[in-house]
Amino acid sequence: MNQDYPELQQFLAGYFNQDWMCDHKNADDVIDFFTSDVSTDVLLEVRSELDRLIMTNMTEQELQDYLFTDIGCYYYYLNEWTDARTWLKHVSSILKNDKSSNENK
Repeated sequence: MNQDYPELQQFLAGYFNQDWMCDHKNADDVIDFFTSDVSTDVLLEVRSELDRLIMTNMTEQELQDYLFTDIGCYYYYLNEWTDARTWLKHVSSILKNDKSSNENK
């Protein structure tokens, strides 16, 4: 378990596992499923950890290594996004927009 970002690891490794393409049509579909599947508390913690990761001074290569190796994310964002921060900011914006629809959980 990742000590710095435990909820983010659960999200990225658990929902973007090696079979994520078998269950979802695209990455945004995975994110939407996640927001419908978790409590508001978990969603808020993932957003917080995600925002902290975005703000680190990691290089693109360090972020790639961290996401793919340390966290265990199987979504290869470079097929659709220019870099990790751009994709992570996109994920964060979706999670922020889904907060209001998830508040009654």
